[in-house]
This record gives sequence, C-alpha cells and structure tokens, in this order.
Amino acid sequence: MRRRISGYLTGDNYASRAFRGSALTVFSFGAENVLRLGSNLILTRLLFPEAFGIMALIQVVLSAAAMFSDFGIRGSIVQDERGADPDFLNTAWTLQVLRGGVLCAAVFLLAEPVAAFYDTPQLAELLQISALVPALQGFNSTGLALANRTIQLGRVTALTLGVQICSILVMIALAWWLRSVLALVVGGVFGAALLAALSHVVLKGQRNRFAFDGDSARRLFGFGKYVFLSTLAAFFINQGDKLILGKFVSLEDLAIYNIGFMLAGMPLMLAMMLSDRVVFPLYARRPPAAHPENRRKINKARILLSAGLIGTAGALALVGDPLIRLLYDVRYEQAGAVVTLIALAMLPRLITISYERMPLASGHSGRFAIMTIVRSLVQLGLLLFGVMNFGVLGAILAPAAAIFLTYPLQLWIIWPYRGWHAQHDLMFAVAGGVIAILTLWLHWPVVSPLF
Repeated sequence: MRRRISGYLTGDNYASRAFRGSALTVFSFGAENVLRLGSNLILTRLLFPEAFGIMALIQVVLSAAAMFSDFGIRGSIVQDERGADPDFLNTAWTLQVLRGGVLCAAVFLLAEPVAAFYDTPQLAELLQISALVPALQGFNSTGLALANRTIQLGRVTALTLGVQICSILVMIALAWWLRSVLALVVGGVFGAALLAALSHVVLKGQRNRFAFDGDSARRLFGFGKYVFLSTLAAFFINQGDKLILGKFVSLEDLAIYNIGFMLAGMPLMLAMMLSDRVVFPLYARRPPAAHPENRRKINKARILLSAGLIGTAGALALVGDPLIRLLYDVRYEQAGAVVTLIALAMLPRLITISYERMPLASGHSGRFAIMTIVRSLVQLGLLLFGVMNFGVLGAILAPAAAIFLTYPLQLWIIWPYRGWHAQHDLMFAVAGGVIAILTLWLHWPVVSPLF
C-alpha cells in the first residue's frame, strides 16, 4: 500500500496525475473556502447586509455575460487532439481576448437597464466598473487550460490561492476605509488583473501571442457551437435562483440566501471542480466504453467521491443552523435554515454529477447540450413557479425536483458511453433519503418557518 501511494505521488502516468490532481483540487477547494469564509465573516461586520445582495446580483450578471458567450475554449484545449499545439493555443487565446473585450462592452451597456429591472440605481455604476473583469479574464494564459488537460495542477493551485489572498486583503482594506460595496467590486477587478498577469509568469509553457490558424479556429468553433448552448443553459441551472430571487425578494433576503448557499453549496462546488479538472480529462483519455478495466476503476472512484460528497452535505445539513449562529451576528441567523435545506436539496445532483461531462469528453457536445438545455428549462420553470408561490423555499427545492424529472433523459444520453452505475445511484439515493429524514426530524423547528 505504501509503495502504491508513493507511486501515485511521484509517477507520471494518468492514474498518478489523477490521484495528485484530485488531492490538489480538494486542497485548493478547502483552502479557497476557508479564505472565502474568513473574509466573509470580516466583511459582514464591516458592511451592511444589502451590500452582499447587490454583490450577488453583480456576480449573476458577470456569470450571464461569460456563459452566454462561451464556446468552449478551455474544453477544446482539454479534449482536442491538437490541444497542446502552439498554433491551436495562440488561436484560442486570440479568440479569448476578443471575447473578453466584447463582454466588457456588453456589461457596460447593459448596466443601466439591469439596474432599472432590479430597481437598484447604484447597481448601474458598480456594474460598469465590474465590466473590466471579463476584459481582464480574456488575457488569462492558456496555460491554465493546458494544466487541466494534463492534470498537472500544482502551479495552478498555488497561483489561484495566492491571487485570492491578495484580492481578499484588498477587499478588507477598502471595506474598512470606504464602508461601501464598492470595496467588493474593486477587489474583484484587482483579482482578475492579478491572475491575468501572473498566469503568464508562473505557469509553464510557451508565452501566448496574437495569432490565427484557420484549422484551429474551425476545430474550436466546431466543438464550441454546442458548448455555447449548453453553457447558456448551465447559467440558468447554476445562477437561476439568484436571478429570479433578486426580482421577487429584498436585497437583505437575497444576501441571507446567498450566505446560506455559500456554506451549503460547498460539496457541490467541490464536485464541479473535480468533475471539470479530473473526471473530464479522465473520461477523455480513459473512456468507460473502451475497456472494462476503465469502467471498473471509474465506478470505484465514483463511489468514493460520492461517499465523501454526500457525507459532507449531510454534515452541513445537520450543523448548518448552529454554525451560522456561531459565526454570524443576529442579522444573518435566518441563513441557518437555508443552509440545512440547500444542503439536502443538493443531494440528488451530487449523486449524478459524475455523469454530466461524459458526452463532452467524447467530443459529443451536441448530446451534452441536449441534456443541459432540457434540465435548464425544467429547472427554470420550477424556479419561477416556486419563487412566485413559495419564495425562498421554492428556489431551494426547484433544483432537486429538476434532477428527479430529468434523470431518465440523463440515463438515455450517457447510455452509449457505458458509464451508468445503477448500484451507485440506488445506494446513495437511499443514503440521501435517510439523511434528509433524520435532518428534518432533528431541525424541524428551525426549517418549518420556511414551509
């Protein structure tokens, strides 16, 4: 066993890289969230609750701009056989820079209409400043995606953590000085600029330059035409709750929901990071349908991953309310019930998330788009109905209901790749049900007001 672990730590094969990549992703995720939570605790004492509601709306707009124009540059670098070719990388970087400039202009121009829609005048100026973020992100080195392709994530982890620490320090200093939400906006712009600059210095590989190769562009757009549709749909899956809540509830209630989501969403965010950084390149290089041994190893890894994620979500559901009361002041105590219910509502997606990128890893972005678009439409409809009739509770429960309703479609989509593991799904569905019943029984006085 010791020899095997030593081999994983020092070897250069895909199994060793996947092991180290998973470990680094978990470490990075833990460190990022400790930093995020620590900064949040400080900033909530320096700023008013509505500031975090405004910042949630800004993040929704920036996410919408990024995802509405995504044509899968990073996914193409990971999946395409020419993904490490200099001409391919430089063409991808050139298109990425152009896209960032277009997004900057779009966010700037939409700032006032968005502020009017949410009836929050100060949102316009803050969005116009935040428009710099996508422009700066466009200059990020393709080395970030190339490290993902080869599952060599050490430098990327160090870089992202370093940038996050610097950005947090700027936010705290400005919040202490200005006592304004402007501190959060400027801190975000500073972090984007620092990452763009350092990614070209810290990461290995060639330096990016402006170039255009016709074959590379055709490959990028050929892969990305369906990725665009799927990321557009993914926006509503991941941000639809805040998009709709921002219209129907107060900024203070949105801030409380966002704080609860930040804590309860940790297992899902970790699952998405692992799926993107480790599972996706593994599916691309070791597809389950290619060999029974590939399938056996992936199923084993899936069980271990789900056990950790479901266990973490269950623990957060159980301790969410006392944790909020311990960490935050009385203005935010209602977030405790939100943490408990969101952690439970995320259990269905945690069980099925390892299937999501299977078609994409095989280059079938169209099938991936179908799966994502249908789930997005179902979830968006449930969100609108739920928020209009049940408020915050409707936003919490809609994603779980959407997973149940679209599960048969997901199985149909992934069936050709021989990746479905029925025993895994059944085992963790039962475990999730037991966790939900136990948690609701223990915490019913806390969560019942939301019902």
